[in-house]
Amino acid sequence: MPVAQIYGIVSFYSFFTMEPRGKYPISVCLGTACHVRGSDKILEEFKRQLGIGVGETTADGKFSIDCLRCVGACGLAPVALIGDKVYGRLTVDKVKDVLAEYENID
Repeated sequence: MPVAQIYGIVSFYSFFTMEPRGKYPISVCLGTACHVRGSDKILEEFKRQLGIGVGETTADGKFSIDCLRCVGACGLAPVALIGDKVYGRLTVDKVKDVLAEYENID
């Protein structure tokens, strides 16, 4: 199979990536309800705390950050996922506490 064909598939589907993802992938919802309730500020705080941007992974390979459009938990907005765990009603102040849960996990 030609490399160009593989690249076409990987670059088309959002679930594929050419960069390694962190052990604990963070996905911040930017859907309408979450956006209205400040998910952009939550995303910026995750980026600030981890020192990485969207689509990047921390140097230790622990975290990566991505965005998604809807988790389906609009009543808990703003929402972020770390792996399969949903964090709802997030505030900028809670981001540090959320990340602290993963501090001593290997």
